[in-house]
Amino acid sequence: MNRYHPLAPGTYTGVSSGYRTPDRPDHRGVDIAANNGTPIYAPTDGTIAYVGIDDDPQGYGSWLVIDSQNQWGLDFTFGHTPPSSFINPHTGEQWKFGDPVHAGEQIAVVGSEGGSSGPHLHFETFGAPGRFGGPDLDPDSTWLKEAKDPRQAPKDNGHTSLVGKLLVDFSAGVPTAAQIQSGGFAGAIRYISDPRAGWMLGKPLRREEADALRARGMVVVSNFQFGKSDWLGGAEQGRRDAERGIQIHREAGGPETAAIYVSVDASPSEEQWNTLVRPYLLAWQERLGKTRMGVYCNYPTIEWALRDGIGTYFWMHNWGSNGRVHPAAHLHQFEIDKQKVGGVGIDRNRILKEQFGQWDGVAADVPTPVVEPAQPQPVTSPSGYPITWYGGPGYDTGHGAYLRIYLHTTENQDWVARAENVANYQAGAQNGSYHYLIDDHHIINTVSTKNTAWGVLSDNRVSVQIAMVGTSGSTETWSGANPNREERPKSREQWLAHTKMLDMVAFVIAKVATEYDIPIERVDIGGVGHNRKGVSSHNNYTYGSRVLRGFKDGTHWDVPDTFPYDVVLAAAKRYAGLPEDPDRFPLPPGHYWGPLDGPTESWSNTFGNEPQSSKDGLKRWQQTIGMPGTSIFDKATKDVATRMQQLWGWPVTGNVYEGEWNEVIHNGWRLPAPEPPRPAVPIEAGPKVHHSKKIKEVTGPGLTDRFGMAATDLGVMARTPSGRILAIFGDTFRGPRVGDGDWRSPVALFSDTKKLDEGIVWSEAAGGDPRYARQLWDYQHDNPFFSTVLPSDVVTIGDTMYLHAMVNKGLGNVVWTEIWKSTDDGQTWQHTGAKFDAGLHRGLAQLWTWDAPGDGWVYVFSTGFQRDKPLILRRVREDRITDRNAYEGWGWKDGAWRWGNEPTPVLERAHSAAKFGEMCLRAIQGKWVLVTFDSSDVGGYDIDVRVFSKITDNLYEAHKSTPLRGVGWGQEGDDAVAQLYGPSIVPGSKLDGGFHIFVSQWKTEGPDKGWPYRVLQFKIPVSSPGFRDDGGVNPHDGR
Repeated sequence: MNRYHPLAPGTYTGVSSGYRTPDRPDHRGVDIAANNGTPIYAPTDGTIAYVGIDDDPQGYGSWLVIDSQNQWGLDFTFGHTPPSSFINPHTGEQWKFGDPVHAGEQIAVVGSEGGSSGPHLHFETFGAPGRFGGPDLDPDSTWLKEAKDPRQAPKDNGHTSLVGKLLVDFSAGVPTAAQIQSGGFAGAIRYISDPRAGWMLGKPLRREEADALRARGMVVVSNFQFGKSDWLGGAEQGRRDAERGIQIHREAGGPETAAIYVSVDASPSEEQWNTLVRPYLLAWQERLGKTRMGVYCNYPTIEWALRDGIGTYFWMHNWGSNGRVHPAAHLHQFEIDKQKVGGVGIDRNRILKEQFGQWDGVAADVPTPVVEPAQPQPVTSPSGYPITWYGGPGYDTGHGAYLRIYLHTTENQDWVARAENVANYQAGAQNGSYHYLIDDHHIINTVSTKNTAWGVLSDNRVSVQIAMVGTSGSTETWSGANPNREERPKSREQWLAHTKMLDMVAFVIAKVATEYDIPIERVDIGGVGHNRKGVSSHNNYTYGSRVLRGFKDGTHWDVPDTFPYDVVLAAAKRYAGLPEDPDRFPLPPGHYWGPLDGPTESWSNTFGNEPQSSKDGLKRWQQTIGMPGTSIFDKATKDVATRMQQLWGWPVTGNVYEGEWNEVIHNGWRLPAPEPPRPAVPIEAGPKVHHSKKIKEVTGPGLTDRFGMAATDLGVMARTPSGRILAIFGDTFRGPRVGDGDWRSPVALFSDTKKLDEGIVWSEAAGGDPRYARQLWDYQHDNPFFSTVLPSDVVTIGDTMYLHAMVNKGLGNVVWTEIWKSTDDGQTWQHTGAKFDAGLHRGLAQLWTWDAPGDGWVYVFSTGFQRDKPLILRRVREDRITDRNAYEGWGWKDGAWRWGNEPTPVLERAHSAAKFGEMCLRAIQGKWVLVTFDSSDVGGYDIDVRVFSKITDNLYEAHKSTPLRGVGWGQEGDDAVAQLYGPSIVPGSKLDGGFHIFVSQWKTEGPDKGWPYRVLQFKIPVSSPGFRDDGGVNPHDGR
């Protein structure tokens, strides 16, 4: 190779400043004076190692670095060059890192960028490892003294013969085709085998890489080697390896005429040849054909192969060859891992014969056997497999454009663990999740594919996660800690033993790939690095992320490349090819079309993360039932679904489930002509009473234990949009005492009672199971942040119910409060996003009671949850109830009470009660009724009722009565209750008729403490200025 000067003779005047001269000891290069715009040429072949654009204003200004370590062991720096001249003559674009450069090509022009006193080229030379980390060398003695005119560099360095040229092989990474060519190589010998370990980023060869090499006129040679001891597996291993190697060769674009070298990376004895190596290679040759059979081996092995008629091509290594090169060898590997190309360690090989099995070479004169393609096989389960919804694990709402399906293992024991076990753990931990969990028996769906599961760190939003319940390691069961390690992966045979699991994985891959247009093609480590679409694994993402993300994203190594992708993806393609039932319910099992703010099972088609099949399906249902097909879940759809459910006697939610789909699409049901609306059946409160009367116990053994709630308290009530009574209870237990198992809060029951004097009777539970009172939303009691969530009060506004709840860490210690809502008549509840600090308004906005009288406002009385604080009053517009900034206080300021002021206490003096516990506010017959638990130290421990006309009336002047008083145990009566608290007004109560309330009772002392813990119904007298007991008008406050 020749050295070339960076400037052409006659275009420069000489060296204006030398290398490390006495006056400039830190000057690491030479300055060559030339006019602005003088062409700068590449002094030799190499690659662009750095493109600096205005990043060194006091020095180079803008600059280039050429890496010629493979050619000369040198890097070259060109400084003070204008970036506008950094043009690659082959692409017309700006030079980029890794671009190949050829001797004599113009790379830039002379300028005066940065800290320059005039136009010149600052030229530097650096030894290994290069400009960044290597020593600077004197350019004059190192390069310029013997440099020639760059315009004389040959423009075409091709050759008619390849004999004597070099080929490169590598496995730790993938240099670019440009880097390989710039390194002086004629091509590459590439692995068509899976990586044995994660660092083997160069395995296997991919089509993009092969295409790039061939596009530059370089040759490609295929070689199979999973590990050094492949041949120890004998004939059986040879057959398996042949199938895999041929598959990868074809996928990479390898011609059917090209050779595949099969590796014997050892120095075997003749006995090993006869008993192991020979059977292994013969298995390959039976599948591949002798004309394409190549062998990578040493000198003696070539002798034995020729003797036994194995192989046509031979690639010889030096191990055991004793310095000899076999005359039958086509390639010779003469150097191992001493040089790098593109930062990747490489081996060097010399071409010894013109035809050596290269991809575009001439086929050998032996007929290639015709291999009949495998006939398509039927799928194992033509009807697919059932998928069960099992929510709970965490997720992020929405997703990006799906690119890949990632396979995982859960690292549980094979054959033992179940999918539900993993889902339950993830639901509790909330730090990882998958879309699908598959064990050896069935499939569960834990995160909807419309949302993002937490499986592969930075690639989560563009990938679907499928996890197999089991391990990726070779030890299938164990006691104690998981002993498996990456270096001991599960064998192919171990994977294949999970026949049903793998087939279910194939089924789910087909389902997801079809839904989201993901190719059912293998994406290996390199494919992840190149951001290819298809099916991959967490293992391949971990190692591929080095290229994709620029760093290794995590340490997980599941699923290793011993996984039988060929079997699973072939089955997935067969499942994808099955005809679909056009009338199949298009949502996942257990999911439905419902409101946007519903749980993850609810699909509104308005968020933007739903697939087209969901939109098309809902539109079809809408049009078929006889309404406009909008494709979105809107009020009209809810109204139609509600009407359908009412007519069928189903639970009324307004959502469109699979049952609603089947009746309309499969069975042809249509909505009948609408009937005129009927008013809700009124609740009869009974006649007015003059003395308090206990109606009944409404919770406890024999009453609510059929809902799994023998012990409970509170029971805040409202009528649902459909007119039912909904009561929401606090801490609830399966047994009759506090703490008797199955702790839940809040829970809710429905009542269809129409005559309150007969006592409230419960019809069913809310929360999804009418026979069991489920906690209305999932959380773990006594977690590190809080212990329980208690209801304050519930209100109905239009077709939506709102519940204010207190999040507590122990009784009386409120952490925050929040608002939940239900749009399905109280059945299910969703967080509105409204969250209030426990210290809001000096801690007086923790325990709420509220109501909406119909004037567009919701009015709220509140206090602390310590039973030692006064009341404040606030209000909020109905349509802004979840906007925590929209609440305004009723407060005293500048000598007057006004809305919009900071709320000040409206009740705090002792003669009208100074301390408040639970309470209930309702607008009834044009009046306001406020029922409170008076927890005052003096004159308290009772239930007070205040009746007033306007919400801002002076509560000290409001008519007040005390229908229930607290007494000791054994002293109870119709107006006396031991350890009472938690009053709530029963819907349907009247001021001029019967007035009913719930009161809670909890025995907290004594040997039998913990029971009673229940809710009681009382009918009480209520007097007011407008409704006196004697029928007259009361002119003043009275008690």
